Parts: sequence; structure tokens; C-alpha cells
Amino acid sequence: MRILLWLIMLCVAPFAWGQVGIVSVVDENKHATEEDFYHTFEYHIQPRGKNAAWKKCQATRIGKRWFATAAHCLMDCAKNGCTLYMDLLDEDYSALAIVQSTPKKPAVFIHPDYDVNIPALDDFALIRLDLHRASYSYFRRVSNIKPGLAVSKQRFNQFLDQNRRAASKLRRVLSGDLPPILSFDNDTYLLDRKLSVISIFDGVRAIKPNPYKAYYVNDLGFGYTQNFGVRSGMSGSGVMTNTGELAGIVSANLTVQTAPANAKASKSKKQTHDFFLFSAFNQPMRTFMEKTMGSDYYQLEFKDAYPHYIRRGTKADHSLIRSIVKQIRQEAAAKAKKTS
Repeated sequence: MRILLWLIMLCVAPFAWGQVGIVSVVDENKHATEEDFYHTFEYHIQPRGKNAAWKKCQATRIGKRWFATAAHCLMDCAKNGCTLYMDLLDEDYSALAIVQSTPKKPAVFIHPDYDVNIPALDDFALIRLDLHRASYSYFRRVSNIKPGLAVSKQRFNQFLDQNRRAASKLRRVLSGDLPPILSFDNDTYLLDRKLSVISIFDGVRAIKPNPYKAYYVNDLGFGYTQNFGVRSGMSGSGVMTNTGELAGIVSANLTVQTAPANAKASKSKKQTHDFFLFSAFNQPMRTFMEKTMGSDYYQLEFKDAYPHYIRRGTKADHSLIRSIVKQIRQEAAAKAKKTS
């Protein structure tokens, strides 16, 4: 197999057979509607500096005062400081929970081993934000004005009084009803569960279901599947199973073009592979979470993939993803050595 091109979009070895286990499936769907993603939000980042540009990502609430997201979203924030605005409602009116982060008093925490040049590996960050103690601003959504027009707290409460569904959504957002986290050990898994991710842009939510097989590959340190509609701006969103577990965090898309080694260079013989990569809750990630969250970490609910959900003996070929990731990591290591 000859690799012609790869493209990483952060949101964007020799051939071998790997032993994998199977995560068992329970026939139920807890994440089939937009309301089921009550724990996942769009947030906006206002960096420090006159020329710093705003950007948006997504985050999943995992604890009473903690949100999980992608590290690449918050690298500048961790270094220079920023203000985060967490958009809590997908309604005509919404509330922004506001948190300030500075290098001396951080509210964002980046996995210490994350390297921006290496896709998906350790691409994980935590936001400390207590929704019950945060400062808030309120707004009405208006086209071409982001996030919208500011309104008073009184006007926002009037909207909730007139809209029971919105009020119910907000109560659930503020509740302690949080998703359990799927915990991976040192193995390679085929996830035999249906996965899905929610897309949130300007308060509009749309579920992206995954129709493909999804894997966690231990030596790569992340999970992957074929891309099923994940795009830039969705980074940090939770990757959810149909039975309600948080399986990972949206990290990147990896597009690769290949051709047979003996084929002539022609577009008709090139094959494009579009992978979606997600950070998984493996041991290094859980260690980082424990050190960062302190006692809050022990309030999280984890579900072990092994031994309760695993059946061994299934085989799968991860040679293509392994080979391209190996090449990317070698180039990143060479670049780091050159600049050091």
C-alpha cells in the first residue's frame, strides 16, 4: 500500500492482524434525540490580545463543576488566558455561563502530554465551571449577530415562564444527571455499540449517527472509525454510545489517499479514506483527570469495558491507520528535535 496524501482536520508499519475484544450491546437507545444530549454544549472562546480571534468548540459536562473537551481548542487559552462562554440552551433565548481563565488562576487544564502536531493522542482538556456559581449573561438569538442580542435576566426568566419545554431543558442542564464514562484498559477493542455525536452551531442541534464499525486501538492511544459527518467546530463534543456511556471526545478527521504499489499514478486508481479520531478514556487520560479534578474525580461514574463487556478472539486490520499515524508521529518528533 502506497500512501499518497494525508490531511488532518482538527474538529480536525508492516501489515498485521490485531487481537480485539467486543464491547457487548444492550438493545436500547438512550441517545436518539437532541434532548438526550443535554450534557453537551457549544462554547465560545474569547482569547486575550487585540488581534486574537474568537472561536467555538463543544464540551460535555462530566461532573458537577467539570466539562471535557479537546485540548487543541484551548491551547492559546491555557497559555495566555481567555474568557469562555458556555451556551446552555438551544432555544430562541439562552444563557451563557461565563468563566475566566488565566495562567495564574487557570480554569482550563490541558493534558500535559498533548502535542498539537500529533492527532488525537492525549487531545483532551478539562474546563472547571460550576454552573450554580458562575456568572451569567442572557441573549436572544438573532441572525448574523453572534451569539445574539443581550437581554436582561428578567426578560430571560419571562421567556422560561412562557416556555415550559425550555424551562425543563434548563433544569436538566443544571441537574446532577450526568453520563457514565466508558473506561478502556490496555487492549484493542471493537465497539459493538452504536455511536453518535451531536453537532451544535448557533444553537441548532443535529445528531450525527455512526453507521460504521468503531475501534479503540491501544498502541495508537485513541479510537477511530470512518468519518460520519463530523466537521470542524464540533471538536470537544462527546462521543456517545446508544446505551448512554460517554466513549470519547471528538478530536480530528484524518483523510488519506492510497493507491496500489504497482498502480500507475492516476486519480481513478486512488482511494480516499476519511477517518474520524476520538480521544478515549484510557489509563493516561484517567490519571490526568484524577490529578486535575482532585476529590471530584471520585464522584464520576466509570463503566469498565473489561471484563464485563468484552469477548475476545475477533480480528481486525488496523495497518493503514497505524502506518499513517506512525509517519505523522515520526515527523512530529523530528520537528521537535530540530527546534529544540
